[in-house]
Amino acid sequence: MSIYTKITASLPFIEVDLNLTSKQMSMFIKGLKYVIPCQRRFSRKPIEQMVNEQYQNISTIVKNCLKDHYIPTTDIRAKQAFQELKCLLSELYLKPIPRKLTIRAKREYKIVRSIQQFLHCRTDIVIRRTDKSKVFYIGKAIDFERKAEEYMLKTEAYQEITNGRSPLSDILCAVQTLLEYLVRKQALTPKQRNQISPKLNQLELGHYHGLPKPHK
Repeated sequence: MSIYTKITASLPFIEVDLNLTSKQMSMFIKGLKYVIPCQRRFSRKPIEQMVNEQYQNISTIVKNCLKDHYIPTTDIRAKQAFQELKCLLSELYLKPIPRKLTIRAKREYKIVRSIQQFLHCRTDIVIRRTDKSKVFYIGKAIDFERKAEEYMLKTEAYQEITNGRSPLSDILCAVQTLLEYLVRKQALTPKQRNQISPKLNQLELGHYHGLPKPHK
């Protein structure tokens, strides 16, 4: 049976010969949304450490979301909810895994590792996520360099960073200074300033990627 018999919107864009085996390609085309099962079985970390790390990741996201909507995260209900979350994670990590699922997890983990090692050695290709989606794009590195140079010369919309220093911090400082000035002049309230202030964990420079747009 061909691995290409089922074509979906999540299939990767591949513009270079990868020379993957059929098993590797079958796993690869599942894309970024696919998560191999039972990953904790292949970690050398203690279960308690994995539980704490998972809890910190989830609780931080939830707390930030609550703060964005001005919902308290330290009252009794919130503390109880976060405590129950940690208990639930502990139960899930300690729950026995069926033998059949364990065998499948080991097989898929081995395939994924082989793909990672193979792609790591392919310095001639570029792997990216396509615009506004979670679909892989794999192309030739030399094509990306050519497209970027042509686009920059044509539009003059981008500037190459040659000194290794990102101007993002300077831009952030300028925006924050302007917002503080507007608050002092009573053109904005402190609440409005907080609402429109850049979120540090979401900042990034505008950049040219030259990737296809599968959503269009």
